[in-house]
Amino acid sequence: MKKIQYIIFLSILITSCNRSGNADLQERETLLAQKEKDFALKENEYKGLIAMRDSLRSAKLKAADTSAVVRSWPDSIAGLWNSRLICRASTCNNYVIGDQRNEQWQFTADSTGLYLKTTSKNKTMNLFKGTLQDNRITLVEQRDSIGGSRGKIQINIDLIGANLMRGTQTIQTKGDCQANFSVELTPNEK
Repeated sequence: MKKIQYIIFLSILITSCNRSGNADLQERETLLAQKEKDFALKENEYKGLIAMRDSLRSAKLKAADTSAVVRSWPDSIAGLWNSRLICRASTCNNYVIGDQRNEQWQFTADSTGLYLKTTSKNKTMNLFKGTLQDNRITLVEQRDSIGGSRGKIQINIDLIGANLMRGTQTIQTKGDCQANFSVELTPNEK
């Protein structure tokens, strides 16, 4: 009989352990499921914040790019212009104060930027890369030869109106030679 009592006692003990173990296990699973939900919400919030940060960075970069860079010349500038250049100062042997030059200038643009093509009477052509910012045109040409850099030409033009633009052109060559020209542009009527 003692054996039977012992078996009954053991089965009651095991059953009660299973019930409390099952309840404990259920409670743990519920807590784990809740923690997983909380973690998933925090992960989604984190991903949203990262996406917002990236979007703000991208917008900031685009705003910086578009505020400084113009992709085409305005209609009032694009096209052909007649230029008159007069030497105002020179430390060069080949440029004398008072020298005058007349050239035809063409303001063009393509997918790579803004450009100016200048052509003189003897058909010499120069190409300048340009920027337009705050009503001011800046044009730069780097001249290179096989032996290295021969010089640099920079043109700064303040926009005066649809029929007149004025500015300066600075030519720097090897050996500290510099010549400054005044520039006056009028639209080509042809």
